[in-house]
Amino acid sequence: MDTSKGKPLVILGGGGFAREVAWLVELINQRGEERFEIVGFLVHEDEGTRGEIRGAPLVKPHELTPYLPDLYAVVAIGNPRIRQRAISEAEELGCRFATLIHPETAYDRQSVTIGEGSIICWECTLTVDITIGRHVIINLDCTVGHDTVIEDCVTLSPGCHISGRNRIGKGVFMGAGAVTIEEISIGDHAIVGAGAVVNRDVPAGVTVVGVPAREKERRTK
Repeated sequence: MDTSKGKPLVILGGGGFAREVAWLVELINQRGEERFEIVGFLVHEDEGTRGEIRGAPLVKPHELTPYLPDLYAVVAIGNPRIRQRAISEAEELGCRFATLIHPETAYDRQSVTIGEGSIICWECTLTVDITIGRHVIINLDCTVGHDTVIEDCVTLSPGCHISGRNRIGKGVFMGAGAVTIEEISIGDHAIVGAGAVVNRDVPAGVTVVGVPAREKERRTK
């Protein structure tokens, strides 16, 4: 297979964030440290089956077979639950996972680890001794403080600020502008509303909103 244009990459998702991720890939390619060629966008039928996004076609799974086993995938879906299903779909196809980090991201490469499939967008800062799991989305203008652990499939929406010594559990969704103080633990699959200030631990499966953040609802399953 001709890889002169870069590693073949399929983006799962067809919404606004998928278009932003395609733009991120273009920026990464311009820097030249790593190059990808977007071969298509894999979307659900209700998102359409024809057309293109930023010059790349919408594709069906069988159309990706010629690119295997060298095909990379990234899941550009903000909702962690839907993202997890798409991850499983990519695994079933036999894809590898690309990790996309904006070239101007500020982070300590010696002490920050970032798991495969994660997406770090423009204007983000990750300081020191931080662990980022697999398939994490850190959107525009986010900061993550020292000694923090962000587990798999978390979404930080634009403008989130995570203080030091936090633990953000699996599948957590944090809305735009959410903030935590130091030494906070947010349980698996919790939701933090946009603009919330988290000053106490959040149990698993709980939605919190407001300043300071207070429980709004609790998921029973």
